[in-house]
Amino acid sequence: MTQRYELDAQDQAIIDLLREDGRAPLARIGEQVGLSADAVRARMARLAGDGVLRVIGLVDPAVLGYDVLATVGLRYRGPVERLRAALNAHPQVTFAAQTVGAYDVMCEVGARDDADLADVVQRIADTVEGVRDYEVWRQLDVAKWESQGRPRRSGPPAPRRPDLDDLDVALLRLLVDNPRASFRELETGLGVPYWAVRKRAQALFRDGTIQATAMVDRVSTDPVTMASVGITLGGSPDAALDALVALPELPIVTLTAGRFHVMAEAACGSARDLAALMRRILAADGVRGLTVLTYARVLVLPRPWRFETATG
Repeated sequence: MTQRYELDAQDQAIIDLLREDGRAPLARIGEQVGLSADAVRARMARLAGDGVLRVIGLVDPAVLGYDVLATVGLRYRGPVERLRAALNAHPQVTFAAQTVGAYDVMCEVGARDDADLADVVQRIADTVEGVRDYEVWRQLDVAKWESQGRPRRSGPPAPRRPDLDDLDVALLRLLVDNPRASFRELETGLGVPYWAVRKRAQALFRDGTIQATAMVDRVSTDPVTMASVGITLGGSPDAALDALVALPELPIVTLTAGRFHVMAEAACGSARDLAALMRRILAADGVRGLTVLTYARVLVLPRPWRFETATG
């Protein structure tokens, strides 16, 4: 059996607080979990260094210029750590997992448009040593998106701001990877006066354009079996899609172009539960077939994109 990464009660409490507010001050977190600010900092550094925790900015991918998302299946031969380092070096790879099944790796890739997507995928294939073959499923629409990084909503979703300028987007590109960055760090990174950075960053968080949250490697930390599920549809696609969206074990359901009509992510309590889920999917009207790729280990912690859907 795969050995789980052990989180103690204080680790879990810190993670839960960061999921709610990824920018919460260390002193405030420490007060709630019974630790000093320095002890909280040390725990966060350990979890991040071990690849288990990532504090990240939650945004609509379009605000970063990613109007196209795709799932890419890679066939790979070589050391896993070499693959991890190579994929993390590609900023447009926004999630990756080593998988068991027809493909060795499943990646999520963000791109400006379809031409950019083709270039990004080709660049990955050319530069990541050991990639032998790949297949792409281009996301067309999001039917359901309830990833673990989604903060709880206290009101209606914030509309996308139409007035974002180049400085806003530059700030978002830094904050999405490190929403805890200080205003001084942002000033240094952008070469923009402190007062301007502070005012703009505060506005982006205040109006909900970006939200800070925490992502955790559930494959390593939770007793959960996760998988990518590729689904082909037949005679009643609308009925099938409604049935898939209604399944709580599928937190993500997207319509895709490619060999699969739907790409979904499954999160189940065990392999037996995953098998039961497969049977329910195959029994749904309009489902013609499926392919399951279980996650062996997460290589790039996912960026928790924010999509507004009817079920979201």
